[in-house]
Amino acid sequence: MHTPHAYLMYELLWALPVIIIQWLVAGRELWKRRRLLIAVSTLATLYLGACDALALGHGIWSVDPKRVLGIYAGPLPLEEFLFYGVTNVMAAQGFVMIVGYLRERRRGA
Repeated sequence: MHTPHAYLMYELLWALPVIIIQWLVAGRELWKRRRLLIAVSTLATLYLGACDALALGHGIWSVDPKRVLGIYAGPLPLEEFLFYGVTNVMAAQGFVMIVGYLRERRRGA
């Protein structure tokens, strides 16, 4: 698909099911740790977004302008920033879920 919405649509189709399943499985634990999740995800997203912007700005790689909406922060398209955001959310939530599971196992043992 070669539309300006392509990158965003594929990204959301890839990430949202995982995020929804994580909340269905461990919503209480994720909600208890929401401040930590927000802080960790935000910091990691800002760092990776800055690194990507630097690489894009120096021509190390590029994003096809025909496949993005055209909303940029410097050389960084919105979709790239969102990619790092959802990836970090999935990873941080996964860690919270694992730690919660291990904590419950230790209590039960």
